[in-house]
Amino acid sequence: MGQNPVRLLLPSQQANLITLLTTYVLSALAVGCASAPPPPAPPDESALSAAGFKVVVAKTPQQQEHLRNLTPGQLTAMERNGTPFFVYPDMAKNQIYVGTQKEYQVYRRLRPDAGPSPQDKLNAQHAADMASYLKQDAAMQKANTRDLSDPYYFWPSFFELAW
Repeated sequence: MGQNPVRLLLPSQQANLITLLTTYVLSALAVGCASAPPPPAPPDESALSAAGFKVVVAKTPQQQEHLRNLTPGQLTAMERNGTPFFVYPDMAKNQIYVGTQKEYQVYRRLRPDAGPSPQDKLNAQHAADMASYLKQDAAMQKANTRDLSDPYYFWPSFFELAW
């Protein structure tokens, strides 16, 4: 009664199944072995202080919750009342480093190896969005050209109607 399901397959189907499984395992191995570029070094707190960032201790439960929601080990760009700020959470000391654009520029001069700035990341995202938009725009232009040249393209030809 309990037959092996692989034995029910034909030999050619068994070979295809083995080939498929081998391909799957090799592709999973290749993806797993691919290495990502190393992340930029986390900000140096002494460099942040030297650049003029202010230390704000999280005292209230709301401030502590906000501190936990920030990305650890990374400067984050924020805006409050129309003014851009840069914050770095220090979870161990229950505090954040806060600086304006001026302090951030000083920090970038002190630590040029700090990786891409939040503005650089924003510019890269904008460029990717525009490339996607232009790609869609080109596809739409092609579809519009097709529609204008033959407004009834979606109808079958009269010969396919088999009257």
